Amino acid sequence: MLKRTFSPLFLVICTAMTLVACQKSEDTHQQAETTEVQVSVIKIQPQTVVFSENLPARVQAYKVAEIRPQVGGIIEKVLFTQGSEVKAGQALFKINSEIFQADVNSNKAALAKAEAEVIRLKVQLDRYQQLLPSHAISKQELNNVQAQYRQALADVAQMRATLTRQNLNLQYATVRAPISGRIGKVLTTEGALVNQGDSNAMAVVQQLDKVYVDVTQSIHDYEKLQEEFEKGALTKNNQQSVQVLNSQGEAYPVSGRILFSDTNVDQNTGDIILRIEVNNPERKLLPGMYVRVNLNRASVPNALLVPEQAVQRDEKGDAQVIILNKNATGEARNITLAQQYKGYYIVTQGLNAGDTVIVEGLERITPQQKLKAIQWKAPSTVATNKTGGTL
Repeated sequence: MLKRTFSPLFLVICTAMTLVACQKSEDTHQQAETTEVQVSVIKIQPQTVVFSENLPARVQAYKVAEIRPQVGGIIEKVLFTQGSEVKAGQALFKINSEIFQADVNSNKAALAKAEAEVIRLKVQLDRYQQLLPSHAISKQELNNVQAQYRQALADVAQMRATLTRQNLNLQYATVRAPISGRIGKVLTTEGALVNQGDSNAMAVVQQLDKVYVDVTQSIHDYEKLQEEFEKGALTKNNQQSVQVLNSQGEAYPVSGRILFSDTNVDQNTGDIILRIEVNNPERKLLPGMYVRVNLNRASVPNALLVPEQAVQRDEKGDAQVIILNKNATGEARNITLAQQYKGYYIVTQGLNAGDTVIVEGLERITPQQKLKAIQWKAPSTVATNKTGGTL
């Protein structure tokens, strides 16, 4: 068996090469530690978060007047254009008024006769009162004239009331709009016979410069919101804004205010109604339309916000973020999350105002790695000063 031997020079060379290799490995490791990794960060600053509730709703007219006749007769003429705007007091229909005019003339004549009788009896009563002391007439004759005079006064009062009624019937022969608004189609025609108390309307007038928007919300969500208010997690906005959206999600050029929440819950759906009064000068909102409404009723003042992508989970499933500390290295910190909305979380514990949170570049960070921070740019669809979210 052969035995291999090495010369002293060969051993020295090998030892030197090993030392050089180790030195290069150590230098490479030190160089890796001193190389800065670029990350995007956000500095946490308190801000007001306004929560928006997006709820379904239906439009109702502000006022609705169904035009019905107050007297009976034949419709002589329709005095309005269908689908037009009418003013309160504007004439809409003309009912044949010849009978009403005749009644007025007859009652005027009867009233004049009754008033003449009052004058005659008043003169006779005065004369009898002068003759009574001389016993030219009896006391009974005076009493009879006094009774006739009072009866004549009562007849005059009754005839005046009847004449007033007949004048009203004559006025009601011209059917007028009780409110201002937009009138719909004619529901009866010229020549038709109408009667007082008809169940069918002649036309319908709706006031549309203002409308009601009735919003439906489940009682569960309503109670949850009230509970958040009571706990102090949310604050009621003093100026509650309302935004009405069409089917494409675009806002109508209208403004509104919340009037009240209904005191009844629908037994079939479990919903509660919130009524909103909306100014509608351009008549964009029409009765019966289904819309959606954004309500800004709640907010969180001085909230600390972190982007969703900055939040990670540890082995226990607890939320945490990586903080850029004073040594320009990453430091994990556990946090407590509250409401979530588009792009952000509200942090209730674990963060302080002024902390710098790493948002992008988390996958490149190693322990004791030096970091180079640049400002994180939020997407253009997310506001940074006053952020709106959905409850």
